[in-house]
Amino acid sequence: MTVLLAALLLAQADAGAAQRVKITVRAIAATNDPAAPAGMDEKLAPIAPHLQSFGEQFRFRSYRLLQEQTFDLDWKAPAQMELPGSRSLEITPRQLEPDGKIKVHLELLGEHPAHSRKLHTDYAIQRGGTILVGGLRVDPQDPKAGTLLIAVTQAMEK
Repeated sequence: MTVLLAALLLAQADAGAAQRVKITVRAIAATNDPAAPAGMDEKLAPIAPHLQSFGEQFRFRSYRLLQEQTFDLDWKAPAQMELPGSRSLEITPRQLEPDGKIKVHLELLGEHPAHSRKLHTDYAIQRGGTILVGGLRVDPQDPKAGTLLIAVTQAMEK
């Protein structure tokens, strides 16, 4: 009886784990400013191939990690992260696709206090993959601060 109960509890734990998704969000300053040190911040090593591929199109010379936060979320449960420039990002995992991709909803809110919506869209991320979204200035008042890139990585299940 104890073995059966343990097996049921383990099955419930596995089912609960399947209902959650781990997502890491990184805020990155990308710049072509010659005064900035060239290359990539070593803290960005986990997503270096994605940044290098991205850099082939956009040709930034420097990438620096500003913030990083990992969320362990239930499906359809939003998480929020503060970003530089009095902005914030809300991320909501929507669903797991049959091909293993997850659909996430991103909402980027602009500078406080107005908090105008700057981005409001859905993305699909490969299991273990990363998407990069960007285009705003890191600091709206300082053009030399660089471009804000947001990297969203869906962690591989173990």
